[in-house]
Amino acid sequence: MATYNFTPKDIYDADFDIKMRGYDKDQVNDLLDDVIVDYERFQEEILSLQEENEFLKKKIRNLESKPQIAVSENTQRFNPLGSVGEAAEAGAGARVTMKSANNFDILKRLNRLERAVFGPQAQTTTSGAESGVSAE
Repeated sequence: MATYNFTPKDIYDADFDIKMRGYDKDQVNDLLDDVIVDYERFQEEILSLQEENEFLKKKIRNLESKPQIAVSENTQRFNPLGSVGEAAEAGAGARVTMKSANNFDILKRLNRLERAVFGPQAQTTTSGAESGVSAE
């Protein structure tokens, strides 16, 4: 920590010799009074900043010592297979788990994708293939 030559009390108690051609003693005292006020403010600010620095160092040490959790309690995940009721439960803080997709769900998704990519002609081709499969 830095050392100082004067404290506010040292400045206040300073006494000067009086000489014939010296400065006006009242002006010197007024200036020293202002210097004392500033000096006290600087000391208060330094003390405040040192306390804040210590607080922040402790906070950093505490945060470094705790493991970081990536998932918060209110994290919601999109569940394409879930219903509206499950979404409401997810909003209430329940964890959403993905259901395993069965073959029927995969075929439905594939059908939607084909319609989106190929348009109506994919519907006729797919229905012809489905009728051939069901006829067997």
